[in-house]
Amino acid sequence: MRKKKLWNLTLLAAMASTMLFSSASGCLAAEATPASSESSETVEKENTQPHLVEALAVTEVLEWGETVTAIRLEYSEEIWCGSISNSNEHPGFLTYQLVNDRDITNIYVNNSGKKDDIQLYGKYVFLNLGLNSQDYNKYRDQIVFNTSLRTREGLSPFYLYQNEEIETRDGDIIPVTRRIETSGEINLGVDDFTSVRYENPEDGTWLYYHLYIPEGYEDQELPLVVHYPSGDYMYTDYTGTYRGALFTHPDCTVWASEEAQEENPCFVLTVGGERDSTWADIDYNNSIMQQNYVNIINQVIEEYSIDTSRIYGISLARGSQSMWATALANPDLFAAMICTSHEFYDTYGEELAAQKAQELFDLMPIWMFAGYLDDSGNGAKGIRLAQIAEELNAGGANITVGYGEDGELMWNGLLRGEEAEALAENQIALANESGSDDLMTFYMPGTLPQSMHWCWNATYSNAGVRNWLFEQVNDTAYMPE
Repeated sequence: MRKKKLWNLTLLAAMASTMLFSSASGCLAAEATPASSESSETVEKENTQPHLVEALAVTEVLEWGETVTAIRLEYSEEIWCGSISNSNEHPGFLTYQLVNDRDITNIYVNNSGKKDDIQLYGKYVFLNLGLNSQDYNKYRDQIVFNTSLRTREGLSPFYLYQNEEIETRDGDIIPVTRRIETSGEINLGVDDFTSVRYENPEDGTWLYYHLYIPEGYEDQELPLVVHYPSGDYMYTDYTGTYRGALFTHPDCTVWASEEAQEENPCFVLTVGGERDSTWADIDYNNSIMQQNYVNIINQVIEEYSIDTSRIYGISLARGSQSMWATALANPDLFAAMICTSHEFYDTYGEELAAQKAQELFDLMPIWMFAGYLDDSGNGAKGIRLAQIAEELNAGGANITVGYGEDGELMWNGLLRGEEAEALAENQIALANESGSDDLMTFYMPGTLPQSMHWCWNATYSNAGVRNWLFEQVNDTAYMPE
């Protein structure tokens, strides 16, 4: 049996200190002793030996935003899962040691290169990283973007050591390395979207749009989910394509997740660009950005096999205003809408709120969600939505309101999975019993982590809510002008 080396902690600390003060550029997957004097024959020989090919950081869009969750190491040869370990309890050993202030929770191998795909053998080694805190109030310590500057720079390198020799599947040995340094990043979910710059040929105004293209779309017409972001659309990022609507919250990327696509394959679209003060204008004719977004929708319809009777609008917070203005100006565009964290009084004022709400409900099925005591606007959004529903229902509308006599029908926003899906199914059943196409749901105070405003996580992660949307079909397919 191979003896495990015991590293001197003092030596490791000195090496880490030396590394931290070095002028690392982030361009090397692994650092070895300088070999500028080696001959090309020696270098060629080394490259034929089993070695580390590349080290990348892996990010995911969690409920509070994009966070580094793993490191992926790619080797030139397959490695057996038993050749690596993350345990200092006998008979385990620590194959890797991370310098950065994050814990390695587990390590595994695979040949797919996909996080959490655990196999017996593989050229990829994943080091899953723990979170510093599950406290939503501390989420800004973990996200990779700056909420004050609205920027997302490229990640600084992660540094680690390979403490132990690794035996490959073929019996070769990958020697201990002095230091491993990540040279890039993989953005799970975000990278699944194709980013394209749209330029209006008439006035030169532009927008980036980000499109998820489902597999096998060529063989059938599929729905299009159109995402209306709030102010996060203007976040700049290291790609230069304004992907803020993708990485600040998972309300868009969740529709492109494997789970969601398996149940309801669809295209998913969102936008990004420089700040536009008219994005949330209640008059579509006053907003070049809203008009350009419809131009983008039309362009996507021309280029891909879209089922134009199943185009859906979904929103995050003030993005609802942009979506409502677009729907009122283009009444045949959407088959249904889901709105989160916004209400009509805040948008249209006391005099026009009920009128505009009725106009929207007359157009299509709408499901609205809000924290009952979300006071991020001009009053508690849930209470004000309930008031609108009461007024409209008294006038002949048929909106199913998830409140009950004493709030017993409000949802627990902490629930996920089957428990959350059951909440949706129960409210849909109530709507069906009353012949209603329109619904309002309120979350109980204290059940939305981070803020009563943040109801989009509990809403869009709910498969029952997503399924309801895809069941809605326009009587007349949308025809681009």
